[in-house]
Amino acid sequence: MQKPTLKTTYTKTFGNTTEDFDSDFDKRGKRPANKLQINHPAENRQDFHNSKPKDPPWLKAIASLSNEKGREKEGLFLAEGVKVVEEIAEHHADLVKGIYVDETFDNDDLRRKIRECGLLLHTLVPQQMRRVNSVATGQGIFAVCRLANEKPNYDAAHTLTLVDAVQDPGNLGALFRTAIGFGFDGMLLGRGTTDPFNPKTVRGSSGSFLRMPFEKGIDLKERFTLLRQKGFCIVATSPHAKKDITDLSPRQAKKIALLVGNEGSGTDKSVSDLADEWVKIPMEQDLESLNVAVAHGILCYQIAQMRKQV
Repeated sequence: MQKPTLKTTYTKTFGNTTEDFDSDFDKRGKRPANKLQINHPAENRQDFHNSKPKDPPWLKAIASLSNEKGREKEGLFLAEGVKVVEEIAEHHADLVKGIYVDETFDNDDLRRKIRECGLLLHTLVPQQMRRVNSVATGQGIFAVCRLANEKPNYDAAHTLTLVDAVQDPGNLGALFRTAIGFGFDGMLLGRGTTDPFNPKTVRGSSGSFLRMPFEKGIDLKERFTLLRQKGFCIVATSPHAKKDITDLSPRQAKKIALLVGNEGSGTDKSVSDLADEWVKIPMEQDLESLNVAVAHGILCYQIAQMRKQV
């Protein structure tokens, strides 16, 4: 299948530079005259040498994508890091508005892969890169992408994860990775759950979260009605449950909607009380609970094994 191609263009929001990263310095240390160069206003480039640099508007707009309000305003999100950008470029090039690298970035393999996807790289000085990175030790590369996601097909789906108020972005990213890894068909993010486009969630999923159909801001209690109409058995976890998930009947195992909850308080009781079944994870020692991402991974593995026998 031919990979989608997209030539990066800029709007006024993100400036007017369209430099290909292949515009490397020549052997004399000078940039070839026939290559495009970063075209930020001179005063903006000089400001980075002052104690109080003034960010150009396009950089402020990109930096605002680290918070949900900025993402909603711009309709864009940040994908940071080598693996994340590689994943997004390879599988979702049509969503990429621009890829930005530190001027010291030297990953030739990733440069080649990005070119093969029809995308351009744009160079930032280190001070500019630090304005955008959501982590102190960034990897010198990020992509700016359009907000977009596919919704689950409830008629065709057999396994779903229902997420109730998980607030740690890293945990949500891990939930996405696990669901993808074990062949789940979709995720429903209940109200109070962290934004899936949060840079930490994107990074926690290694950029793969867009492979998983999902909806966010869902009233889970209201959605239960639809799920039951579509034949799903809604399964919640409880340390007081009498059965393991492997004890579900073959009929119940045909379509499972697995409910997982908040890191500290677990699933809201008003939500979990509406489940069809409650299961526990058998352990050798008594523990109050497992990390939500760990528990989800164990249950996803068990469900995947059960599905092979249905």
